[in-house]
Amino acid sequence: MTCAKLLSGTGPHALSRAFALSLALIGAGVQAQETPDTAPPTDAVPLVEPSYATALIRDVLAAVNHGNWTGNYTVLRDHAAPEFALANDPTRLAGLFTTLRTERLDLLQAMVVDPVILQSDLSQSGQELRLTGYVPLQPRHVSFDLVFGQEGRRWLLLGISVGAFDPIEPPPTE
Repeated sequence: MTCAKLLSGTGPHALSRAFALSLALIGAGVQAQETPDTAPPTDAVPLVEPSYATALIRDVLAAVNHGNWTGNYTVLRDHAAPEFALANDPTRLAGLFTTLRTERLDLLQAMVVDPVILQSDLSQSGQELRLTGYVPLQPRHVSFDLVFGQEGRRWLLLGISVGAFDPIEPPPTE
């Protein structure tokens, strides 16, 4: 997939809206297609080592942060897969990230706060990886939905959705 899209919103359902829109934008083709007979056992090895997944997420968010502060998304585009670069020139990326940039949300905090990975999927071919979750920052959490394509030994960005939302209060315990 070669899309870039920004998700934003506020309120308790912003994360759900963000993920629903993100799923529509990035497409269902990246999700692992498992049948009950081929589902991995519960003690299966993770698709990507958690610390490596965290590094991939931080790497992309750092590039977005630099683009947000400078208004120049060339590094994000050039650091991604060639398909992403062809579909997203820096001007288009700047337009897509306008809302996040206007909020002046400093993503530098995401370099030291561990992301919460809600879902990680590997395509059936093993060539695309999708990481979905959020980074619990203050005053606003940052949601992400990232798709990577494997080229050689590297995972390169194919699709991105990043947004900010207010922290969701846990329901009161009785």
